[in-house]
Amino acid sequence: MVIVGWLAVITAAGFAIRPLLPTQAEPLPPALTDVVAFTLSVLPVGVYLSVTEGGARHATWGKRWTRLRVITADGGPPGPGRAAIRNAVKLLPWQLAHLAVGRLILGVDQPVTIGITYALSVLIAVASIVMVARDPLRRALHDRAAGTRVVQ
Repeated sequence: MVIVGWLAVITAAGFAIRPLLPTQAEPLPPALTDVVAFTLSVLPVGVYLSVTEGGARHATWGKRWTRLRVITADGGPPGPGRAAIRNAVKLLPWQLAHLAVGRLILGVDQPVTIGITYALSVLIAVASIVMVARDPLRRALHDRAAGTRVVQ
C-alpha cells in the first residue's frame, strides 16, 4: 500500500503540472527520461524497502502486518547492505520493464531492443518465482543474491 500510495502521489502531481508545461517544449532526451522515471518511481520504492528491511524490525509495514521479517541465511539481521542488494535485484525486472515501455512510448529504440528488454524483465521475474517453488527455504532470486530469507 505504501508503494501504491507513492505512485498515486506522483501520478497526481504529473497530472497537476502537465497543464503548466509549455506545449511546444522539446522532449527530454531518452536517457534523461529514463533517469527521471527511475528517480521518481523505482528509487524511492527501493529506498523504502531497503531502509525498512535493513532496519531494526527487518520488515516493511506489510511484512510486519503479516508477521514476516527478513533475516540472513544464518538467522542474523540483514543490515543495510544486504537489504539494498536484495531490493536492487528484486526491483530489476520493474526497472527493465519501465525502460522498455518508456522507450516504446518515446519511439526511440528498435522494436527488437524494446522486446528483448521487456522479455528480460519477465524472464527474471519468472525465474525468481521458479526458484521460490523449488527452494526448500522458499528463497527468490533476490534472497539468494543477498544471502537472505523471509521468515515468520
